[in-house]
Amino acid sequence: MILPTQGDETERREARQYPDNRAVETSDGVFWKMKCISPTTIIVPDILPIVYLRSLKHLKDWVTSFLEQHSRIDRLNQLWAMMPPYPGFARINKPYSPVTQWTGKEMNALWRVVVPVLAVTLLNPSASERIPFTEAVLCVNNLVYFHLTAQYRYHTEATIEYMENYLEEFHHQKDVFSRFCVSKSTNRAWMP
Repeated sequence: MILPTQGDETERREARQYPDNRAVETSDGVFWKMKCISPTTIIVPDILPIVYLRSLKHLKDWVTSFLEQHSRIDRLNQLWAMMPPYPGFARINKPYSPVTQWTGKEMNALWRVVVPVLAVTLLNPSASERIPFTEAVLCVNNLVYFHLTAQYRYHTEATIEYMENYLEEFHHQKDVFSRFCVSKSTNRAWMP
């Protein structure tokens, strides 16, 4: 649908007539006259936390299974426990893999440190492990960057392009985790 401020004159006229042609009455909302409220931010669906939580849970499960298969989960747990606190990151006192239910604080901490901790965990791979380890780090890196960028308050064409690139690269690398998808619906979603 073309907005009344977009397109050429004909398209703008059609956009202005669209509600009238469908017998829809327009009126100013009570909140629109308040100086502290913008009409563009009155109704903003917030599905991001649900997507955020679901993808974080999958990410944690994939990384845990991947590291267990390569006998590196103990190294990750050690590194996770050694992380010092710093501004914006509260140290987590629990090991990484046994945690089944994460608090919001722990989830935010995971997004901030999972890439460097995973990269250090996967140092010194054997020749056969080099490619899957690289793909795993790239996959996690792109998913984390996508989510961190998605949390910006405002987006430009550049930030949207960044998110599209991160998501595209995630899908390019995700096959490294495909065998760790636990449900049939998840497996179907991973099929090209």
